[in-house]
Amino acid sequence: MDPNLFHIDWEQTAEVLVVIIVLSFVIERALALLFEHRAFVKRFSGTGIKEPIAFALALLICVYWNLDLPAVLLTAERTSLLGEIITAGVLAGGSKASIKLFHDVMGVKSTAAKQKEIEKSDHSSAA
Repeated sequence: MDPNLFHIDWEQTAEVLVVIIVLSFVIERALALLFEHRAFVKRFSGTGIKEPIAFALALLICVYWNLDLPAVLLTAERTSLLGEIITAGVLAGGSKASIKLFHDVMGVKSTAAKQKEIEKSDHSSAA
């Protein structure tokens, strides 16, 4: 392909960004039922298991609906598994960013997460 023919369709790019943001929030809220449950917080807090779970859900969504953001942005003729994997990573990363937004910036946390923080601060002050 002639590199001079390459151009960015800004309207389509804006639509892709909206899809990323909306799906990231959907994934984050769907996983909040699991991630904010008392038993999950108590057992898995700090283990790093949330990210692989978020990625797996995002990948399932991308493969099921053939969501390949690089193919859309680069106007490819068809979707690819690699594009779906990249898209899943972006969605899972966006999901993690939305969790940080809710927890760290807005201070919105489940009671289980709040209780875990209280227990953690009690243990550190006792030491």
